[in-house]
Amino acid sequence: MSQSIDVRMLDALEIFHYSYRFQNRLFILVLEKQVNLQNIITDLRVLYSAHIQTIVICHDHDKLINLLQVWNHRGCPFQYVSEAWGVRPTRQDAEFIENILSKGNIPVLGLSPDKEDQPDTGNLDSFAMELASFLTVDKVFFLSTEPGLIIDGQFLSHTTPEELQQYLSSKREINIGQQRMQTLIEQTRSQGFDIVLLQGTSGCLFQEIFTHRGIGTLLTSSYPNTIRRAELSDVMDISLLMKPYVQSGVILPVLENDLARDIANYYVYTVNNSIVAAAKLTIYDDSAEMAKFCTLPRYQGKGRAHELALKLIDTAKNAGKKSIFALSIDPRMFEFFQNLGFSECDRSDLPENWRKKYDLARPSRAFRLMIQSDTPAKILI
Repeated sequence: MSQSIDVRMLDALEIFHYSYRFQNRLFILVLEKQVNLQNIITDLRVLYSAHIQTIVICHDHDKLINLLQVWNHRGCPFQYVSEAWGVRPTRQDAEFIENILSKGNIPVLGLSPDKEDQPDTGNLDSFAMELASFLTVDKVFFLSTEPGLIIDGQFLSHTTPEELQQYLSSKREINIGQQRMQTLIEQTRSQGFDIVLLQGTSGCLFQEIFTHRGIGTLLTSSYPNTIRRAELSDVMDISLLMKPYVQSGVILPVLENDLARDIANYYVYTVNNSIVAAAKLTIYDDSAEMAKFCTLPRYQGKGRAHELALKLIDTAKNAGKKSIFALSIDPRMFEFFQNLGFSECDRSDLPENWRKKYDLARPSRAFRLMIQSDTPAKILI
């Protein structure tokens, strides 16, 4: 069955949204020896079409120049750069690279074997980080045969240097090695750009950059986390955030005009000014409903939805409401509400003006919390 035109447009909108967000940003791609540049050629074409500047750093080999020439003839403007590099890049090297980028080309830096005097990826890592220190880089991507960062057999899609330092101090099993992870921690803290660990397969960069889910491990500095009331300019971000929840049926569809009209009832959780979670608070007489909980997949399991819920509870309490309720068809949300102190209730006990608008045929379960005016909401650990 083919997708409806509406779903296809939403998919396209998501791609355009992220394309615009990263337009004219600079990414550095570091390819380990086992990753063939040809694996990501289509990804590179997508980045180029989205006007995202890209520097590729890889191991040099006899066929690299010929491959780049072939792709150049097919419309991918690579510029091969090699042999001019010292053991460490200089500011003059960075200026040379900037000149290539300014002409709309993609510099491919091939590190020759005689400079690969460190085991595994050490030389590529250090070279990329030092080059990045001379440039205004948004993200550095490390492409390998690994899907990302795995600690004690568990894949991490998002983490911070502080969290990783705790893993190192407790001597966990780390798939990329403790020494390399320590280096990445130090570089993230000192340089300020994001680091992404990806498996170097076709589509990896597309999924990581242009979709809400991501695919690898994002390592970011510990940015301020903020919960605030949504603004009209947040409508598109919230709509895209809801998209997979609406498609799965967990959240009822919300028209963009309705979202814009009710935007003052939404609250968002931001990390480095990017919206990663959202929820809605609606007032019904002496009660309030919290709904539309949605979180970017890579930020799930970090307690952000929990903090967002506590914000809604406090807001309802400060408004003098006696209770707050929520409904869901998702079993995971049942536990989520119960962990917040909610108790299951019958939907007939909920406000009448809410029941008039709700489709009672929907197989949802209701949960309610009686608000104590003298008891502040507390984060459950």
